[in-house]
Amino acid sequence: MGRLFNDEDGMDEDNCLMMYNNDYSFYKLVLDTFRQDAERTLQGMKETFASKDIENYRVFVHGLKGAGGSAGALRLVEMATESNQLIKDGMCEKAFEYHEPLINELERLIKIIPERIASHQE
Repeated sequence: MGRLFNDEDGMDEDNCLMMYNNDYSFYKLVLDTFRQDAERTLQGMKETFASKDIENYRVFVHGLKGAGGSAGALRLVEMATESNQLIKDGMCEKAFEYHEPLINELERLIKIIPERIASHQE
């Protein structure tokens, strides 16, 4: 059985498969749901960042931790965790250094997930 992701993709496919009883069909559903949610999150993050709505921005960033974890998006979870903690600690300027990398990572995942799902052979 082929893998969905390459090592360079930054996805913890093995751990997710263990969580999902090695069920690629279920993992693909999780990934597709994550991608759909990520599109809404991406838009929300851009809007709340632009309007300097820090509390609602943090809600979006915080949500990435759980959603990203379910999908196995290690890089995303790492950045979201750090950004979220910095906002909680009142270090918003430092947290906002993660904004562009988070946006870029979300956009990358939104693009590659459907590609990987479509090309996967079970």
